[in-house]
Amino acid sequence: MLTNNLFIVFCGTFLVLEAANVNFNNRCGYGINVIRTANGQAPVSECNLGAGASCQRSYDSNGMNFKNGWNGKTLAEFTFNSWNNIDFYDLSVIVGYDTPMQITSSTGGPTVTCRNAGCPDAYLFPSDNSKNHGTKSGGTFTVNFCP
Repeated sequence: MLTNNLFIVFCGTFLVLEAANVNFNNRCGYGINVIRTANGQAPVSECNLGAGASCQRSYDSNGMNFKNGWNGKTLAEFTFNSWNNIDFYDLSVIVGYDTPMQITSSTGGPTVTCRNAGCPDAYLFPSDNSKNHGTKSGGTFTVNFCP
C-alpha cells in the first residue's frame, strides 16, 4: 500500500508545471502577425496586432519560437519549464534579420534587444550559446516588436 501511495505522489509531481505568460507588444508603426513555430508542429498565428496593440498567451512546457509574419526571420526563442524549472530564452538572427525585437523577464533574467542584423544580444551563428539565458519558470516574458 505504501508503494502505491508513493507512486501516486511521485506521479503527481510531474503534473505541477508553472505556466509562463508571454506578453506580445507591437511598438511598430505598422501591423504585425505573431507566428509561433515549434518542433514537429505546424506554424500558428498567435495574434494579429495593429500598431500599438498587445496580446498575452500562457504556455506550459515546450520549445517554441515567435516571429513577425509567416516568412519572418528574427526569432524570439523559448523553452519553458526545462531542466530544474528553468525557462530559457534568446533572440536569434541566424536565418536573417527583419524586425527589431526585445525580450524582458519578470523573474530576473537579463533583457535582450536586437535592433539590427549584427546585434550583440542575439544568436549570430548556431553555437553562439552565450546568448542563451535562463530564469526561474513561471514568470512573465514580454516580447516587444520594434522596441
